Amino acid sequence: MTRTPHERQEVVGVLTISYDNHQRELSHKIRHIQRHRYVNVLCTTHVHLDKHNRLETIIRGRPPKIERITDQMADLRGVRVAKLTRASAVAV
Repeated sequence: MTRTPHERQEVVGVLTISYDNHQRELSHKIRHIQRHRYVNVLCTTHVHLDKHNRLETIIRGRPPKIERITDQMADLRGVRVAKLTRASAVAV
């Protein structure tokens, strides 16, 4: 299988998620998805917005893989927003 130039690039960007901090096992599921072997998480930052809501950012990955992870995050119960913002693409 030949990979397209899009698949060979690494996306330097931010996956922003907003979720219910009290949803059972959600933080564990998010961390599990972050550890996916095709995503190079350079840094994770989370902020408690209020008693029940947390905002988290996750950075970097290959386009098809990070798009899949964005979809996986969005499908988790308790996740309100999962949005990928591409800041740059670097050929690998």
